[in-house]
Amino acid sequence: MSHQPLTTVLAAADTTTGFHPGLAYFALWALVIAAIIGVPIYVVRLVRDRRKSR
Repeated sequence: MSHQPLTTVLAAADTTTGFHPGLAYFALWALVIAAIIGVPIYVVRLVRDRRKSR
């Protein structure tokens, strides 16, 4: 079985010029994803702590 489509895509990706994000781009998205995951966890813990303190 030939992997013609895969090799074609990889060759095109290797030769295509355009937007190549740097480290800051990935760091920004890592912070965004961490915030999306972390904020609901923080809010749930905050609400639980307030309910326990009453």
